[in-house]
Amino acid sequence: MTIFPIIIDSKPAYLGEADGSISLALLPYGQTTLLAHLSERLLAATRRRVLVLRTFDADHHYEEAIAAVGASDASMGIEQFTARVATFEPSDWLLLVDPRCFPGEGVDPSPLLEGLSETPRIARHLVALDWNSGGTNERVEFDAHGHVRRVQRYYDGVTWTVTAGVSCSLVPVSSLSMSTTLPFESLMAFRRELASQAAPSRDVPMSGPVFDLRTERGLLRLNERILLQHMSPVATRQQHALPAHLKGTRIHPSARLMGPVVMHDDVVIDEDVTVIGPTVIGARSHLHRGAVVAQSVVAAGTILPPGTVVRHRVVSDPLQNPGGQAHPSDSQGHDTDAEAVELHGEARAHSAYPVIKETIEAVLAGVSLVILTPLMLLIAALVKIESRGPVFYGDPREAKNGKLFRCYKFRTMFVGADAVQRDLMGTNQVDGPQFKLDRDPRVTRLGRWLRTLSLDELPQLINVALRQMSLVGPRPSPFRENQMCVPWREARLSVRPGITGLWQVCRHNRASGDFQQWIYYDIKYVRNMSFWVDLKILIATVLTLGGKGHVPLSWIISSHSREHV
Repeated sequence: MTIFPIIIDSKPAYLGEADGSISLALLPYGQTTLLAHLSERLLAATRRRVLVLRTFDADHHYEEAIAAVGASDASMGIEQFTARVATFEPSDWLLLVDPRCFPGEGVDPSPLLEGLSETPRIARHLVALDWNSGGTNERVEFDAHGHVRRVQRYYDGVTWTVTAGVSCSLVPVSSLSMSTTLPFESLMAFRRELASQAAPSRDVPMSGPVFDLRTERGLLRLNERILLQHMSPVATRQQHALPAHLKGTRIHPSARLMGPVVMHDDVVIDEDVTVIGPTVIGARSHLHRGAVVAQSVVAAGTILPPGTVVRHRVVSDPLQNPGGQAHPSDSQGHDTDAEAVELHGEARAHSAYPVIKETIEAVLAGVSLVILTPLMLLIAALVKIESRGPVFYGDPREAKNGKLFRCYKFRTMFVGADAVQRDLMGTNQVDGPQFKLDRDPRVTRLGRWLRTLSLDELPQLINVALRQMSLVGPRPSPFRENQMCVPWREARLSVRPGITGLWQVCRHNRASGDFQQWIYYDIKYVRNMSFWVDLKILIATVLTLGGKGHVPLSWIISSHSREHV
């Protein structure tokens, strides 16, 4: 079994009518090029040099450029590669990489390479999921008469799982025999064609920001991310102060370099040139007198005539308008590097307390389980004796960051109570997404007693010991409840859910419905979480008999703290 790494090289629209020596893979990527980065990553993963599959006509300069990187001795067109596929063994794998869908941390095919000896041999795709501004997408649903039935909200990565791009595909050669017209030039189309041929496959979602390099904006943002996060800025007017790794680079003393600027080898910068970072200048580029380059990417071998102004652009060929301005291109495409994507999943700024809290509570939960074992065994026996069914009820709930876990309680209802709830929704006595009846017919006699004393929640100590829950935090809720309010969902899922919480001990006027209070107290807790707040909530839980009464909010969170919420 051999894995053959293949890079699909293309020429996006923003490269214009550049000659055959310019391509996406040869564009700068920080201090190197996309092709060099991909070749290094794929060589480490497969121990084989890559094959470059190009989707355009190339000249000898292009072939020399890819050979210089050491990626491949020569490239192949689509027709040549299709013929080449027939020479591979059925046991081989093809690892196809498309830099047009580029992860912010660089391409890493390792998630696709795990368990290759497993059977059946199925294709695997490293995909980027579509993200929406604010993390949600709302769709209006109509009935058969064209009337609005409801507005359904979908959450990114939970109920909105739409593929926006494919970065890598690992495909067994045996599955390619099903078709002789596979669209190798696009991994999205390739994935769809495999599925239409009934070839089994599996998608592996990527995490973190993903950049759409079909657009000029995508390449600029990718390089900006690299320079701002990983590079040391070069801001100097003195040629002798250049980093030692630069070869043949000449900068006139009057040139001005401001902000993070990365230059490849053999760059020439003439007098009175201004370069404002983040900017990457490719090898053998020449910036003539008076040129201005601001926050751009200059491809290798580019010549900027005197007085040229370049702002927020990818420059890939000589500009013939001395003194003119080069403006951003209007190339369109699905932009998977939208700001909402890059910010999605970022760690919430907070103190070290949540980490300390998690460790301490896990230890306390373990000790409590040992101490309470006799009581829990007695309750378990009573539950088993009273009614048919399991002792514990484990309902899927959303934990921190929306990760699902099974929240355990002693079973207090008859088996099948979930299905009956749909028939009882018309009698629901509370507002919002939750469901409650004072005399719920599904609850057993023992269950009512356990709920009154809050003993049904003792098994949640297991969830705390497993670090899925906390002693104090927002109430663990299923997905259907969390989707009612976007800011509330994001706030409450930024911390671990708790057995007790601020809402349970401060809520009041329950008979009139308290969904707004639920939102208010959850967000209030997240913004003011601390050791003293948690300690006061635990004390209040005891004083209110598990939330049967309530305490004033001012007793738990001081007015000074609340003013800064």
